[in-house]
Amino acid sequence: MKEHLFYLGEVMPTLSRFIKKLLPIMALVMIAACSSKSKVQSKQSEIYFAAGTQSLMEKQYTDALKNLIQANKLDPDNSEILNNLAMAYYFKGEKNLAIKQLERSLELDPKNSDAKTNLASIYFKEGNIKEAEALYQKVLKDLTYEKQARTYYNLGVIELQAKNNLSKAESYFRRSIKEDENYCPSYYHLGIIQFKQRKHNTALKSFKEASMGTCYDSPAPHYYQALSLINLSRFDEARIKLDEIDTRFKNSTFAKMARMKTLELNQLQKNKTQESHASGKMLESPEF
Repeated sequence: MKEHLFYLGEVMPTLSRFIKKLLPIMALVMIAACSSKSKVQSKQSEIYFAAGTQSLMEKQYTDALKNLIQANKLDPDNSEILNNLAMAYYFKGEKNLAIKQLERSLELDPKNSDAKTNLASIYFKEGNIKEAEALYQKVLKDLTYEKQARTYYNLGVIELQAKNNLSKAESYFRRSIKEDENYCPSYYHLGIIQFKQRKHNTALKSFKEASMGTCYDSPAPHYYQALSLINLSRFDEARIKLDEIDTRFKNSTFAKMARMKTLELNQLQKNKTQESHASGKMLESPEF
């Protein structure tokens, strides 16, 4: 457009003064047109972003990627779009592209804690523990971030799985729960620690909390409730829980484990009954 205006001025010098007067008016029209176009693009970008994010949450990663690529084309310097685009790439198996988009997201907005968390999580899954931990610690410094329960949880998992530091892991899980008393993944891992320490009553309470809310459809905390009940010799309750797992999570690994555990429990009770009968016979009066 500038080249076009310059060209008119050169061809028709007699109109140069008129053009100079006209330029501010034309500039205002151009700005208004650009502004209008920008608003349309922004609106389109928001629509693609919303659709892509929804697909991402529903684990429809191909649709998510299509929409988020379009959102990024319309708004290439949007840190939030790049963060979600990165995760779409990641779940499609493109780890390197995901990391590249997250790094770009953080270049545009170094305070984007979601992007830091996602990048840290990728590092952790790839075995880059130090890099992951360092990023999570940076996220903790963001006092306005509303998802710190997840940050503390992630640090707890690092301490538990990568360092086998039960004490520090437990501390992180408790801080996670303090941030959000309904954050069920932290209850689950807290229960695992307590189970390992043979604190079965406490573990049972944690596993019950871990099977609430968004974790209700996760079989793991239900299964560990059953194991805790067995260790507390509450066999009837354990059997009910094992049956529930077998029914609700029919095709899962935990359903198979529950069936095997039920067989073990039946055998255990059978052996105890036989021992009880044998003990009773020994206490009978001798025959003469």
